[in-house]
Amino acid sequence: MSSTRPECSSGTENVNRHAEDEERAAVFNYVPYAIPEDEWAPVADFTRESVLMVHPRSERHAIEAMRTVSQFVVWAHREGYPLDRDRMFVPDAVERYIAVAASHLAVSSRATRRSDLRRFSRQITTKAPWAPDPPQLKQRRTLVPFTQDEITRLWEIANDQSTKIRRRRFTGYLALGLGAGLHPHEMWKANVGDLETVHGFLCVRVTDSRHPRVVPITAPNDAILAGFLTEPADAPILAYRPRKWDRSPFHEMLRKADVPPGCPTITPARLRATWMVDHLTHGMSMGGLTTLAGFTSWRSYQPLQQYIPQPDEPTLFAQAVRR
Repeated sequence: MSSTRPECSSGTENVNRHAEDEERAAVFNYVPYAIPEDEWAPVADFTRESVLMVHPRSERHAIEAMRTVSQFVVWAHREGYPLDRDRMFVPDAVERYIAVAASHLAVSSRATRRSDLRRFSRQITTKAPWAPDPPQLKQRRTLVPFTQDEITRLWEIANDQSTKIRRRRFTGYLALGLGAGLHPHEMWKANVGDLETVHGFLCVRVTDSRHPRVVPITAPNDAILAGFLTEPADAPILAYRPRKWDRSPFHEMLRKADVPPGCPTITPARLRATWMVDHLTHGMSMGGLTTLAGFTSWRSYQPLQQYIPQPDEPTLFAQAVRR
């Protein structure tokens, strides 16, 4: 058997390696401006090594982990804990840090930080007295696609924004979600230069993703995005660049918009579910949609089948016979 590598490759290895490089770069480039240099320098390398051991799954998660761990490590080192993960990342230290050094935070923020530190500590210690995590009860949540009335209402709200930039963000958000079903991280990275015509149809080319692909944009969303083509190629389609440490960047973007009471809750996942149901309702094959949607398994999306109109029995039989 030949040991040479095949000429054709899915590119997954390169994509994963690129992602890992981004996460490492985020860890090593992180600068904790709120921490005095003389306190940060002695613990910087130890902190970076600790964060890399938790294997952050994205650049944003790497930055969040550095922010959380750096503040804990500096406090613990100041309190006399040695730079030894099994002696620093222990239950008593974490609990005391939350009670003493994080008391200025809101209750919800303290709970999040405590949860993160407990999870990180379990990952990076071998002798510290951490009990194993109890098995979590998984709650299956079915995404509910928007109804046509809700979509109409969302476009009314988008077009009624009080400023041009708010209107630009809102319409771009809806058009990318309802027209191309992009994942959240793909939306943020989509630029005007990624819009191109393929086979006579306006498409968005998804490149910076684990599933690179070209997605044709469903009408009438293509007309909305076509209006952005006069802008520079590097202009973000959402006209908004989230801060890397934002936990909920879409929430932050919409917080700056004019969202009236009673507006349907907008999330990228719900926009994507609506896009998928719309394609399946209009007869697109599941295999074709799998390619455009950029995933390999239908398992998590099977509940969406309940929102796809089914033919009555005579029609179903006629389809089966094909005579």
